[in-house]
Formats: sequence, C-alpha cells, structure tokens
Amino acid sequence: MDKIEEYLKEKILFDLEKSRGGFDKIHTLEVVEWIKKIIDHNPDLKLDKTVLVVAAYAHDWGYSELFKDDEVMNFDKIENAKRRHEELGAEKIKNLLKDDIFSSLTGEQKERCVHLVAVHDKKLEIKDTDELILAEADILSGIDIDTKPKLDPKSNKLLMDSVLNIRLPKFITEFSKIEAEKLIKKRIDYYKNLEIS
Repeated sequence: MDKIEEYLKEKILFDLEKSRGGFDKIHTLEVVEWIKKIIDHNPDLKLDKTVLVVAAYAHDWGYSELFKDDEVMNFDKIENAKRRHEELGAEKIKNLLKDDIFSSLTGEQKERCVHLVAVHDKKLEIKDTDELILAEADILSGIDIDTKPKLDPKSNKLLMDSVLNIRLPKFITEFSKIEAEKLIKKRIDYYKNLEIS
C-alpha cells in the first residue's frame, strides 16, 4: 500500500495544490488520515482500506478542473459544483487505476474506488458502509477550523446547517461522532470570537 499511496500523492496532489487556494490538497491529506483512523477504530466493519484510501485521495480531484487558485469560495458556489466534481473525479481515478502500479487491485476494487468518488457527496443517497465512512472522513476534515481557509459567517452557517441536519445523522461510527463533537465546538467558538472582535 505504501507504494500505491506515494503514487497517488505524486499524481493527484499537484492538481489539488492549484484548486481552491490549496484547500483541496490539505483537505485530501486530512481525509486520508481520518479514513485510516476510522478504520483502525472500527475493525469490526471489515472495510477495504486500500479502496477507501484510494477513494480518499481522489474524492475531490474533480475540483481541480472547476476552481482557480485565487477564486473566492462560498457555500453556494461549492454546492453548485458538487455533482460535476464527482463526475470529473470518478473519470480521473478510473483512468489512473489503469496504471500498472494498481495491478494488485481486483477489477471489483477498482470499480468500487470509482463508485465511491462518484457518490461521496450525494449526502441523501449514500447508504453502504464504505460510502458512509468516506463521508464521515470528508466531513471531519471539512469542519476542522484549524487548517482551512475560513468561510464567511453566512457560508459557515449554511455549511453547519447541512452538517448538523443532514451529514451528522448519517454517521455510523462512535469514533467519528465523538471527534465531530469536538470539532464542532471548536468551530462554534471560532465564529463566536469573530462576532466579538
């Protein structure tokens, strides 16, 4: 897996450095780390770590085609690009998985990687365990205020409404629920301090 992961970094991260002010690179690396932590804390789920790590690296790859480095982000702009970024990302990872380094993966594993990238933001439709786990990792990174460009207060409110009302109720692991509580508290405190300033 180490060689595959290094190859994924080499092929994907350069594109993500240019997307949304570098946010997508930071976010992707965090999602990969969250995936690993969730898997480690939930061995009973018997998840395919290789598939989930590949999907985590590629999940937002499609944004690199849609956003310029200096483009100002807001909630609506990102929401409007979600479907297209899933399609583009799925196409990109499908092509990359043809490379020899992925020959140890079965056809089924490759198909699942592409599928996960293609559906990861369909928050009302995802239901399979691996789909939900990728979504958990994606949200945990997305709400972490420490390493991200900050959203304006209106966009933050829209994001948090979506997280609290749609995303969090779909969390299936206790580990992610506990981590989300900590991150949400930090985020709330950050935006409260902004109001006071």
